Amino acid sequence: MQPDRRADTDVEAWRHSRANSESGEVARYGVRVARIVGIHGAFHQLWGPHEVAGRWVPAIMDGLWHAGVTIEPSDVSMAFYGDLFRADPADGRPTDEELMDIAREAGLTEVIESLAGSDGLAAISKAVGENTLRQTINQLGRYFADDDLRSAVQARLASVIDDDTRVVIAHSMGTVVAYEALSEYSDWPVETLLTIGSPLGGDYVFGHLRPTPVAERGSWPGSLEAWVNVASVGDLACAEPRLAKCFDGPVEDLEVDNGHRAHDAEPYLNAAATGAALAAALS
Repeated sequence: MQPDRRADTDVEAWRHSRANSESGEVARYGVRVARIVGIHGAFHQLWGPHEVAGRWVPAIMDGLWHAGVTIEPSDVSMAFYGDLFRADPADGRPTDEELMDIAREAGLTEVIESLAGSDGLAAISKAVGENTLRQTINQLGRYFADDDLRSAVQARLASVIDDDTRVVIAHSMGTVVAYEALSEYSDWPVETLLTIGSPLGGDYVFGHLRPTPVAERGSWPGSLEAWVNVASVGDLACAEPRLAKCFDGPVEDLEVDNGHRAHDAEPYLNAAATGAALAAALS
C-alpha cells in the first residue's frame, strides 16, 4: 500500500498548531477548543468527528450527573484521527502478506510469539476474530511502525489542545496517542489525563512507547497534575489494568463493570467512578 499523503499535511498542521492557537485562529478541522478533549480508540475509520462526539458527549454528561455536575456540550471537543486509517480504493486493502510485514516491523509478532509460542498469532486470531486482528495490526501496528503516521495521528490531538484545555479523556488506542503526545509537549496546559480501556500496560504497547520506558517503568507524561486510569472487569484490552504498576507518578487506578460492553467507550464514560474523577478534575 502507498503511504497516506494526508499524514504529511497533518504533520505540518501539528507543527503550526501552537502558533495558530496563539494568534487566535480556529483549530484545524473546524473543531473549537474546550475544557475537555476526548480522543477515541481504534476502528473508527468509517466514522467522523461529529458522530463520535454524538456518542461521547451524552455519555460524559451522564457520568458527571452521578457527581451532580453539569457541563455544556461545547465544553467537549473530539480529537478525531479515524480517517487516517480509511482505505483508499486506489491502494486496495492490505494483503495478508502486507499485514504480516507490518506486524513484524512493529514488533508485534515477536511479542506474541514470546508470550504464546510460534502459533500465538493464529490462536489470537481464532479467539478475537480474524477481522478484528487484521484491523488491530493495520492500525496499532502501522502507528508504531510508521513515524509519519504516528506524528499525523498525534497532530489531530494537538489541533484541539489550547490554553482552555484542562482534561484529556482517552480511550483504548487513544490512550497511547495521548500519553505520547503529552510526554512530548510538556508545555500543554492539560492538568488531568483520564484513560479508559487502556492497553498501555500490555507488553507489546509498553515496549513501543515513546519515551522508551526505563527499568520497566514508564515516565510521567508532561506537566500533568493527575492521571486517573479506569479499567472494566472483562476488558481484554487492559492487559495490565493497574497502570500504577507500570508508570512513575501517582496513577490512580479505578475499576468498573461495563457488563457485556466491557471495552466500549460509552459505558466507561457514563460510569459513576469516571464521572467522579472528571468532576474532581474540573473543580
